[in-house]
Amino acid sequence: MITVEIICFGNELLIGKTVNTNANWLGKRISTIGGVILRITTIADNLKEMEQAIREGVNRQPDMIITSGGMGPTFDDVALEAVALAADKKLELNPDALELIKQRILNIKKQRDFELHLSEERKRMAMLPEGGIPLQNREGSAPGVLLKIENTMVFSLPGVPREMKSIFDFEMVKYFSSEDNQHLFERSIIVNHIPESELAASISPVREKYPSVYIKTHPRSYSTADTRIIEVEIHATTTCSPEEEKILVEVEEELIKIIKSMRGVKGKKPKITIITE
Repeated sequence: MITVEIICFGNELLIGKTVNTNANWLGKRISTIGGVILRITTIADNLKEMEQAIREGVNRQPDMIITSGGMGPTFDDVALEAVALAADKKLELNPDALELIKQRILNIKKQRDFELHLSEERKRMAMLPEGGIPLQNREGSAPGVLLKIENTMVFSLPGVPREMKSIFDFEMVKYFSSEDNQHLFERSIIVNHIPESELAASISPVREKYPSVYIKTHPRSYSTADTRIIEVEIHATTTCSPEEEKILVEVEEELIKIIKSMRGVKGKKPKITIITE
């Protein structure tokens, strides 16, 4: 099981100007391929704070740290400098990264008939920590970077979502392959007419019986023209092999049995909807 911490860099994330969709996408993507997210942190574009966040992450010894943002050509794009400082290494011009950037410039010229030049700002994106491995970016100019610090693989990815996703799916996903064939499986039950507080108490025995399954309730009440509907989603997840997925069916059956035995608000019979993902 690969353990992962995610660190997102960007003032725009902290002030609410930009919604952090990268963290959402990475969390879902990594979980579905058998990784376990231990922590997601958002840090301002401050070199000292960025370095400290990476050092603290490495000290916790996850298998992998993924940083997002701070990889462009501008003055405040200092993610790689922060990684280098955290690893006690220097930045150096990486010839493989430089070649990827040159190739990207040529591709843009061929595909869009648009002339770009290898400016000093673009060359700056080829300055990697010593020992860093560039990862091809098929959607932008800044390569991703892999650097191992102690026993942790630190991946630095651009903050532009399409670039981050491309590097992850083409270059990073292979690092999640595991011999134990573990994957995330999910099932949800939508229940109407029973408050979350009553559901939570009633389903506690199921939680205790199946400790490997994470069971979480999410209230989602809404109003219609006539009345207010009390709705709760019971979401069950587990990471296991495909052969062991049947445990979720067992959990679902027990939850449904409990729910059917309950009385809803004003005596209404619970309405149950099953969602499989």
